[in-house]
Amino acid sequence: MARLSRRILPVVGASVVVALASLQPATATPPTVTSTTVSSSHSDNGRTCSPTRPPGSGWRLSWHDEFEGKALDRTKWNTVMDFPGRAGGHYHNENYGSYALEENIVLRHGRLHLITNDEPVVGDDPPGVYDYSEGFISSHDKFFQAYGYWQICARFPAGRGLWPAFWLVPQDRTWPPEFDVAEWFGGIDGMHQGIASGTWPDVRWDSHWTYDPAPTTGWHTYALLWEPGRAVFSIDGHVTATFEGSFVPDKPMYVVLNSGVWVNDDRGGPPDATTVFPNVFEVDYVRVYSRGDLPTGR
Repeated sequence: MARLSRRILPVVGASVVVALASLQPATATPPTVTSTTVSSSHSDNGRTCSPTRPPGSGWRLSWHDEFEGKALDRTKWNTVMDFPGRAGGHYHNENYGSYALEENIVLRHGRLHLITNDEPVVGDDPPGVYDYSEGFISSHDKFFQAYGYWQICARFPAGRGLWPAFWLVPQDRTWPPEFDVAEWFGGIDGMHQGIASGTWPDVRWDSHWTYDPAPTTGWHTYALLWEPGRAVFSIDGHVTATFEGSFVPDKPMYVVLNSGVWVNDDRGGPPDATTVFPNVFEVDYVRVYSRGDLPTGR
């Protein structure tokens, strides 16, 4: 793919023909993040969130990443999308304005940085011209599990149109279901946590919203306690929502982390002149626990 040397509106589609006055090759050097200060001092023995443990006893850590390396651990993560409804390996669907780039995935000071930028990109998977870029990683084929306790420590970017998220989708490549453990809409300072269930196109959404800029001003933990017929969402160990019933998913899922851009008019609308680019969705760790009495499906 290549970056445009001038700003244009996003155009998506395999049949698109775009006349470009000038193309510049995409660089492997990540953009400088000016909107977020990266601190070299950590708390909690190198961590940035107060430690929270799964509720109850009998839990063991089944998979995690502390992002302490110099580059993304490819034994744990993929950077190409592989779920129903995607338009290609690097672009989700028409709700997004962002194309996923490898260079937007950066590890620095023991943290994952998923960068969002507004330099237009000419993509090839699928072909098209995209106004924004994002960082995207998922654990499909690397790690998946049914049930358990799923948690990240993260700080979200502030700004209209920003749409970073921590979510789970099935390893068997069906949709729905989906868990949104921490889905941030910057234009409305809204954190969505919930479940998509049912059968396409009859999708059921069970949702909880928290409206507060706190996710952008500090580090917090976001977690899902997932048991048969029951899903409990929490922030910093405090329960925000509990859903119970047969609609709660029961199949193994994998982790998705990405820093997307929302382009629709609702939920705060697309980015505007007030949105600072580049910006970053920072993740200090992701940890998944299992419990002996819960099947994992692996």
